[in-house]
Amino acid sequence: MISTTEVISYYDEFLSEKKTNRRWELAGYYIGYGSYLVCFWIVFGLKRENPLFSSLFFLGLFTRFASLMIGQVFLVPKVFLRLLSVEKEESDLAWQTILNRKDEIVGRLARNVYGWNDSSELFEMDRDALSRFVKEKTSTNWRKIGKNFLLLYVPVFLFTLYLTYIAWLE
Repeated sequence: MISTTEVISYYDEFLSEKKTNRRWELAGYYIGYGSYLVCFWIVFGLKRENPLFSSLFFLGLFTRFASLMIGQVFLVPKVFLRLLSVEKEESDLAWQTILNRKDEIVGRLARNVYGWNDSSELFEMDRDALSRFVKEKTSTNWRKIGKNFLLLYVPVFLFTLYLTYIAWLE
């Protein structure tokens, strides 16, 4: 028997993941475009001429590239990944959660995968077809790649700030 509290907890996890995705996207926008603006302000506004300030511009490019990865990491919501679980209860709870909020949950997957293109076939899929679709879209583990990329991004970000600080002191 599937309890509604567990279904609600899966739905809450979906909403939390949606917020996390939005926060990462906004951080990518702010850091990326903010780096461009600060770089241009220092070079053209303050007339400081040091090649190290270009590192801010390259940080902006690197961050915007990283933002593309954010879309891949959150392409398939976790509730769909739970459909692939070997535990039948977890898979059943995920399916019940998807059925209860089909427009919102499948709609999110459809927007992530298809964008503005026609995604009506996704709404008509049964459990097995949806599981095959999710398995196909998650053949590459983007969540693991994203975590590893974050381990690369943080030192690059800190090194860029260090270069900017050194350039500012000259």
